[in-house]
Amino acid sequence: MSRKRVFQIGCLVVIMVLATSCQPSPTATPIKPTPVLPLDFGDSGQDLGKGNGVGIDTGDVDGDGDMDVLISMQDKASTLWLNDGKGKFTQSQQVFPKSTNVALGDLNGDQSLDAFFTLGILNVVWINDGKGNFTPSDQKLRSEDSESIALGDLDGDGDLDAYIVNWDGKPDQIFINDGKGNFSDSGQELGNYSGTDVALGDVDQDGDLDALVANNGEEPTNEPVIWLNDGKGNFTQSAQKFGFSEASAVALGDLDGDGDLDAYIANSSHNSSNPVDTVWFNDGKGNFSNSGQKLGSAYALSVELGDLDADGDLDAYVGNWRFPPHIWLNDGKGNLEDSKIMLTSSNNQGVAIFDFDGDGDLDVFVASNNWSDTDGINRLWLNQIYP
Repeated sequence: MSRKRVFQIGCLVVIMVLATSCQPSPTATPIKPTPVLPLDFGDSGQDLGKGNGVGIDTGDVDGDGDMDVLISMQDKASTLWLNDGKGKFTQSQQVFPKSTNVALGDLNGDQSLDAFFTLGILNVVWINDGKGNFTPSDQKLRSEDSESIALGDLDGDGDLDAYIVNWDGKPDQIFINDGKGNFSDSGQELGNYSGTDVALGDVDQDGDLDALVANNGEEPTNEPVIWLNDGKGNFTQSAQKFGFSEASAVALGDLDGDGDLDAYIANSSHNSSNPVDTVWFNDGKGNFSNSGQKLGSAYALSVELGDLDADGDLDAYVGNWRFPPHIWLNDGKGNLEDSKIMLTSSNNQGVAIFDFDGDGDLDVFVASNNWSDTDGINRLWLNQIYP
């Protein structure tokens, strides 16, 4: 055999070995990228408006594959910010109503995200054409004092219904969707608290969405409550007791890694209540026990959960009145520690966590109110762990 032939065979063997080594094993588990920097956030520096920003929601409203942001403004028209896919936002020229909160979801089944605004004594629905152009429907859904909203399939018929939280001792409401974006009041009157926030999730693992509601105000009976769903959209208050805390915001997520939904309760200091935030662990059946953690001492306004440090568990971003936000990092077992990150932003009443710039880590978009003469500047904080 010639040397040339031996060389050719040798090269062929090398190529085959290299090709084989490049093929993924059929049972291989994808390796998650390792963060290359410690957790930190940088201000994107964009002008994203300011005022009395009280709520926020995100979604791909124009169908271009990235997350846009709709901010609920209480003192002026609510604003829609369109993402270019790299975290650069341009304000839409559409004029939306002043509102106390907003939620995005496909309300009429056309595969585009519509908007449900709470306005206080009224709630309205705006329909998206799929390209991010919204038109108000003719629905005027009455409420006593609507403060917040969450969308979810509450009656199990495959479309999105609305849980409305009402303020000033008024009962919460359930609005049922007919599948075409037309809503009707179910007639349920849930409690007589002063609600500020609601998180939907299957806390008792029976296959339907329950509701954890934050209640605030000056009434001494205010405490977070859980409303259990019967699967058909009928809610009954759980016997669960969280204690008087003047909760301002709530979030559900598996904080301790056991497969069920735990609760983060962000608290204010109304009526001399203790403002520390608390974490409650679920036993899988909707029974919660206080973890004993006392997180912070600020007047919390908002909370959102997400894996901010890319270690596989849920961390917490908490917006505070007159103070910078708290970023609490999870050890994977539900024990949260202060990250010590100090962002120059206060009064974050709306928080949205998503990879807005497409670099693989989770960023934070905040809507800020202007209470007590604070600046009310909305900001996008870009995560730096994958630069």
